Amino acid sequence: MWNVWVITASLLLLGAIDVTSSYNVWKLARANGNFAFCLYKQITKDDSATGKKNIFFSPFSISTALAMAYAGARGSTATEMLKVLRFGPLQSKLHETFHATLLSMNKGQGDYYNLTVADAMFVHKHFPTIKEFRKLIAVNYMAGIKELDFSGDPTGTAKFINKWISDWTEEKIKDVVTPDMIKMSVIALVNTIYFRGLWTLPFNPDATTVAKFDVSPGYSTKARMMVQTARFRYGLNRRLRCQILELPYEGDRLAMYILLPTDRYGLAELEKKLTFNTVTQALARLWHRRMSVAIPKIKMTVLAKGIPKKLENMGMKKLFTRSADFTGISHVRPLFVSDVIHKAFVDIDEVGTEAAAATVVLFARSLPQSIHKDFTVDHPYLFLIRDSITGSILFLGRVVLPES
Repeated sequence: MWNVWVITASLLLLGAIDVTSSYNVWKLARANGNFAFCLYKQITKDDSATGKKNIFFSPFSISTALAMAYAGARGSTATEMLKVLRFGPLQSKLHETFHATLLSMNKGQGDYYNLTVADAMFVHKHFPTIKEFRKLIAVNYMAGIKELDFSGDPTGTAKFINKWISDWTEEKIKDVVTPDMIKMSVIALVNTIYFRGLWTLPFNPDATTVAKFDVSPGYSTKARMMVQTARFRYGLNRRLRCQILELPYEGDRLAMYILLPTDRYGLAELEKKLTFNTVTQALARLWHRRMSVAIPKIKMTVLAKGIPKKLENMGMKKLFTRSADFTGISHVRPLFVSDVIHKAFVDIDEVGTEAAAATVVLFARSLPQSIHKDFTVDHPYLFLIRDSITGSILFLGRVVLPES
């Protein structure tokens, strides 16, 4: 049966978001932002082996799912997670701050945009978990809790979890877990995030044209470019050596930011300089000016590979070993994280943006296997979607090869 603490807790705490909570929400956004760019740099390390590729993920989703796992971590396992996730400044207020952040984000419904974050814990029906842990994630993360037969019916369990993810992401994220993954697991902590926003200044589909996009020296491709001339917030940041364009969504809460290197092939140099502080400061220095804007239409689904290895490289090592301490979740040992799966989707068109992501943290008990300026986005660039109320970076990505 789904847990019924969620509604009660939300009603009790809804009026408790005060000035102190707002400051903590900003500290959480900073922690998640620093984690986001550190993880991004780990992902780009694959470039040398595989060549540059498009990237898109939700650092907020990954951080939230791992925060639920952190709630049950103890000893050096918790210490490593605290350090890598940058949760130190919050620590004792962490989970209630996530609650305040999630309440704020989930208010984003209506005519202007849809922003929905959902959490759940799926647990093997014969696996004992600690009541206090279940209550903590139900109250603070508004997580539903469902018992399923992981070992006896891995196919049915995988189907149930995948449908839950699909339902919460408007069918944009599908087939995240497989029966083989489930068979080796006893718990799945799941986070989903879904966003659909309309541009404040929509593009005219009739004006969309095909234009050249320079991928690398000596190689270019074609991209479908959305174009318009209007007043946008813009900045030229000399420290990051990039131009920045803000594309706001209706409702004045969320916006997409495009970071376009001033050097046509300077994406790698820009990536090295990314931190939450440098990006936040750069976004605060934009000003309005009339622009002729041309940006590619993008649609992609990305399954982030090797997230556990990247987290290990960042210093989160123990949770993936049999010596992990998750005695805050269950007294049964060993219990460790066997995989972190993340899948994300984005569709950017003339009307607006649709984006979604899901993160699954699997636990196992045994080891598995000028006045007028042109802003033409015609070479590799970074983009992010940011919530101006909480300061959280919800989605982060780069485009190296646009859809032709």
